[in-house]
Amino acid sequence: MLRTALLVAGKDLRQRLRDRSALVIAFIAPFVLASIIGLAFGGDFAFRATYAVADADRGPVATGFTDGVLASEGLRDLVTVRRVEPGEARALVDRGEVDAAFLLPAGLSAAVQAGRPATLTVVSSGENPIAGQVARSLAEAYTAELAATGLAVATALDAAGQPPTEAGARRLGERAAATRLPAQLVEGQVGGRTIEAANYFGPSMAIFFLFFTVSFGARSVLAERRQGTMRRLLASAAPPGGVLAGKALAAFTLGTASMLVMWLATTVVFGADWGDPVAVVALTVSSVLSAIGITALVITLAKTDEQAEGYSSLVVFTLALLGGNFIYLAQLPELLQRAALLTPNGWALRGFVDLVADGGGLATVALPVAVTLSVGLVTGALALYRARRMVMA
Repeated sequence: MLRTALLVAGKDLRQRLRDRSALVIAFIAPFVLASIIGLAFGGDFAFRATYAVADADRGPVATGFTDGVLASEGLRDLVTVRRVEPGEARALVDRGEVDAAFLLPAGLSAAVQAGRPATLTVVSSGENPIAGQVARSLAEAYTAELAATGLAVATALDAAGQPPTEAGARRLGERAAATRLPAQLVEGQVGGRTIEAANYFGPSMAIFFLFFTVSFGARSVLAERRQGTMRRLLASAAPPGGVLAGKALAAFTLGTASMLVMWLATTVVFGADWGDPVAVVALTVSSVLSAIGITALVITLAKTDEQAEGYSSLVVFTLALLGGNFIYLAQLPELLQRAALLTPNGWALRGFVDLVADGGGLATVALPVAVTLSVGLVTGALALYRARRMVMA
């Protein structure tokens, strides 16, 4: 049986390696598509925005917002500020040249210092809703801090019970402005590293094309039945189990090679880091087995090559869309993020992302490996049962 499996695997691999289309799907298409999508996302997933500031006030309150908030250390690398005239700001937003605009009216500082109502206007468009929401949040946070400062000064004056001198009022204002709000926003991060495009779309495209790469094993059973070579093969006393094992071994070898070549190519060309090598290999093996099991089960449900092509394409694209192979998982709605965990490719992607973000090893991918391996074993067993019936029919 082992000799039959090795002979069948060798024959199938030679056939696949002579087929240029198979080589393109296994090794070239994943790299090309990952490169295109990676370039489209600009190399990383960091937020960036360009804001216009129309400062008609030119007082300390307006300066505090432009220099103290927009040019702060935390936003300096994320936000580009264009200082424009008041009449120009709305036009820039309307033409899409900036993501949002802040309108600081004349008399803003005087109104705030006198305790009168003041308005800070944010103009945004629907082209970049995230940048617009960030702009509104920045303005709201700044006005809240101004209100807290004013409230602190008013409370201190009421407690004193008498009007302060001019110098005393100035010192009180300066102390209130320097006092931090009771609740402060502290930026944190889970995981030690940023997920760059090559680190995400390298594994995601490798997994996507993996389904097409390994599907040839089950398809070859249909083809050999149609061509009559399966009957001649069995007539030579080759055990059916050995024939099917050989086809599975060929699919596993080519699928694993496809993933590993993609790992090497993205590392060398883009400097991608997939994480701990042992964990990557474990996740690769379990992902290949799950892809073999799923595609084999789907194809054994078909009776013709055309049906097999249609069924497998439908399943693969559905899994890819739900699993996040085309869109970064964190950018999907929460419902779709949960739906991704119903797919083996979604679990595999989660494992690769965790490897990069956390920098862990086998323990980090233990659950994704267990899930994808279980899917592969269950679907593979069902596919083997159906394929054996097809071979013996």
